Amino acid sequence: MTTSTASLLLGMLGLVLPITGILMALTPYLMPKRECFAVTVPDAAVNDSYLRKLKRTYLAAMLVLTALATAATVAACLIDPQHAALPVFIAGIFAVCVIGYGLMLYFRRRVQAYKRAQGWRAEGSRAVGFVGDEPFPRPLSLRWGLLYLPVIAVTIAIAVAGYNTMPDQIPMQIDLSGEVSRYADKSPGVAAFPVLFTVFMAGCFLVSQWMILRSKKGGDPAAPAASAWAYAMFARAQSIMLVAMGLMLSFIGPLMELVFVGVFTLEQMIAPIILIILIAVVASLAVSLIYGQNGSRLIARVGQSDAMPRDDDRFWKLGIFYVNRDDASLFLPERFGIGWTINWGRPAAWALVAGFVLLVAGFVVAAILLT
Repeated sequence: MTTSTASLLLGMLGLVLPITGILMALTPYLMPKRECFAVTVPDAAVNDSYLRKLKRTYLAAMLVLTALATAATVAACLIDPQHAALPVFIAGIFAVCVIGYGLMLYFRRRVQAYKRAQGWRAEGSRAVGFVGDEPFPRPLSLRWGLLYLPVIAVTIAIAVAGYNTMPDQIPMQIDLSGEVSRYADKSPGVAAFPVLFTVFMAGCFLVSQWMILRSKKGGDPAAPAASAWAYAMFARAQSIMLVAMGLMLSFIGPLMELVFVGVFTLEQMIAPIILIILIAVVASLAVSLIYGQNGSRLIARVGQSDAMPRDDDRFWKLGIFYVNRDDASLFLPERFGIGWTINWGRPAAWALVAGFVLLVAGFVVAAILLT
């Protein structure tokens, strides 16, 4: 592998891990004021010294863990980039995510105990809604998915026009030393694989876009207009980011087709792929820091209340799994993290997950058969 390409690959490993860890470390500060480690608390508790100490402790622990994992990855990249870099990177990401979630559960139990000791209880079960058209920004519609069609068409065109010039043995995979480690015999199926990849990516991102459009809105009964506006801004920003990321990743399809035709080599394809991944990761971090979950950072200074309009802690299992058979919503904002989750109390949620698993399995099987 050339020095420049190897440097890009090592740079990606060195940046993706700390960005992921930093985002997890900052998560308690990006949530709405009434949510502390997936526990409902009064808005005014955002200034509670004990809860602030818990957040600082979680932040420090996650930053230390992220620094250690990043240092181990960098060391592996320098000592043995071919054999050790990728396994250490994967282990580091896994450790940051798993230990981060374990720490969240630990601090969640402490917040729950503190909540009981303070006697914080909801005054009812208030919700917020608007009658008629909402005067707020909206997420991008599914019509933006039409932008994938030209990318798919270009991928098909390259495959058809360049099929006769494809070599009998098409390179499919390279190792970290830059050597091709797997070839596939030339066939219409192999030529069609980048098209399948582009269609699959478009489908995944359109489903994510649909989730945002159909989600329960993260409104605050204590500040209905401000919270509805903040959530609308957050949802629109996330939808714009999804469309942009989906389009960028879908361009991997035409790039693969150009590799099959012989315009590029697999090694030359690494640089644009790494660039696309880094842009996606940095953009996700930037949107999270600017908006916060549900747009909470946009209304961070809105007046605080000692009351809790509602308390649905009992529906959140292990802090991240929402199970409420009486809630008609299929999707809703995350309780600890940036984005959306599903209501596991709805049979449709299980059907949706099963369908997605079958879709991914079908893509994997089709990829194996085609290549």
